[in-house]
Amino acid sequence: MENSDKLDKYIQLLEANKNIILTGAPGTGKTHLAKAIAKKMEAEYEFVQFHPSYDYTDFVEGLRPTPPDKNGNIGFERKDGVFKEFCKKAIIRKWNTIDSNDYKNAIKRFKNELKINFIKIKSFRSETIIHTYIDDKNIICVQNKSGQKSWSTSDNRLLNYLISKICPPNDTYLKSIGNYILDNYLQSNITITPNIGNYIFIIDEINRGEISKIFGELFFSIDPGYRGEKGLVKTQYQNLITDESDPFYEGFYVPENVYIIGTMNDIDRSVESMDFAMRRRFAWIDVKANENTGMLDEELSDMKDEIISIMKRLNEVIWDEDNNTGIEGLSAAYHIGGSYFSKLSLYLNKEHTNKQEAYENLWNNHLKGVLFEYLRGTINAMENLKILERVYFNQDIYGTEG
Repeated sequence: MENSDKLDKYIQLLEANKNIILTGAPGTGKTHLAKAIAKKMEAEYEFVQFHPSYDYTDFVEGLRPTPPDKNGNIGFERKDGVFKEFCKKAIIRKWNTIDSNDYKNAIKRFKNELKINFIKIKSFRSETIIHTYIDDKNIICVQNKSGQKSWSTSDNRLLNYLISKICPPNDTYLKSIGNYILDNYLQSNITITPNIGNYIFIIDEINRGEISKIFGELFFSIDPGYRGEKGLVKTQYQNLITDESDPFYEGFYVPENVYIIGTMNDIDRSVESMDFAMRRRFAWIDVKANENTGMLDEELSDMKDEIISIMKRLNEVIWDEDNNTGIEGLSAAYHIGGSYFSKLSLYLNKEHTNKQEAYENLWNNHLKGVLFEYLRGTINAMENLKILERVYFNQDIYGTEG
């Protein structure tokens, strides 16, 4: 099991900062740790992995092609990206009960605007434009092409339609004007509040994407100080959102109960592309190889102690942080983490009686290759690789049994 005290420390940091990045050597179990944090917080979580082709339309929103129509024509429509869709899950949309006063106020707002100017309303039946105005008796009227009154309605008659949606079959004006009021003057009947519970969005290898291109204006919204509606921003496709029941109809924000965990490897060259504006919006946690071994509990619990012993002596030769000694050109960022050793389960039989063979397969098929890449171009690369092999197999540097 993961060390509960360490998980609690990470959770406290996440709750305080809203956003954290787990960084460290490859294979130190950062992704496993992120999921363990989410489980400990009893959070609903989603997982994505950034890559060089990932962009704003994948993450926030963008235009996507529609299926061909009967003529084979393809159009485009706005679609939420994975992060925006996730934020919607963290929100409760509650429909409030509408009473007669809400409808009366809608009629009043409509009439107040009519006092300023005519309002042109499209008929629900055709392309005909209905010219509405208010007369000197404060009655809603319709003007014909000659400029004369051709129709009028009382407030009560209009109110009955707004409430019942029942209209005489031939009264085009009543239904058209009533629908226009419902669409434009009835105040929002939706209450939007954060869900009860935590929602964690995990971004694996966050540094491999072009951060500014992916997040866009969300640089502002993900800031810990601007969670919730106070951090509302207009997105690039805001004008295409026409559904008033959409919680982000007025703009997008990150709900207060949404947390972000990013993971990244110290030695990736793409680390250098992390924007400083983004860096300051995250708290950073350095995950050490020897301190995060929870992934070994799942299938290798009976071998965990000996695996940690091998991993520790191997990493001390790569770079000993206590004494600042090790192979020239390497550092703790090149340590071998528990995720590499979890691959032993690929080669072990059910009874774990072929451990020596499994260790040899792990070295030949996984560790030897990655360590060779770490050492490539350094002084005495092949000699140091041989030393690491002997240390891994618990031999001294001269090749005799330890």
